[in-house]
Amino acid sequence: MLLKAVLIFTAALGAACAQSTPDNTVKATSDGESTPVSKGVKSDLTENECKICDFDFDSYKGELKKEEVDGLLLALNDEYLATAIYKGVNEKFDDPRPFANIVRAEERHATMLKDLFETYKIPVPDNPWLENAPAFDSVMAACEAGVEAEIVNKELYDKVLKSTPRDDILFVYKNLQRASEENHKPAFERCASGVGPEGGSGSGRGRGANR
Repeated sequence: MLLKAVLIFTAALGAACAQSTPDNTVKATSDGESTPVSKGVKSDLTENECKICDFDFDSYKGELKKEEVDGLLLALNDEYLATAIYKGVNEKFDDPRPFANIVRAEERHATMLKDLFETYKIPVPDNPWLENAPAFDSVMAACEAGVEAEIVNKELYDKVLKSTPRDDILFVYKNLQRASEENHKPAFERCASGVGPEGGSGSGRGRGANR
């Protein structure tokens, strides 16, 4: 059975930061078992659980609208989750391809988003996913879940791109979505098929570029 560690939740963009998830949604635990999660708002978008979205907008003094703040929180949460998962794979399996490369890219992506937080006077949350992310029994299983995670990432950015007209935020969103689609997802697909980025095993060590 395919081990899935993408934490899939269904939530509307605005509600995702404060509401629970809908009926019949499942959450993958660290051992690969699935458990139901609680009721919530239904939407056509599947997203990862947001652990940083408990934001007090009433106390916010910046210029962004609520949906813009929500979008930034969802995007940063997604990059935080990916970073935590990929770090865990690197620690468990001694920096396998493509995780050794992609984790550094995810850290850069998080930094780009945190720069926007600072620009718009939003407190930057710590990463709550560190030491709290799904784990895997093999590199292959991690790569298979990585493919799914990048698909969810694309859908998330499709959504948050509609949340703001601001060029600086859109520039970051578009760049992060492009990196996911053009670099990360293909790398995970090669790994999941048993072919590494240089034609070898997907579980070998490697330090190539993934932006």
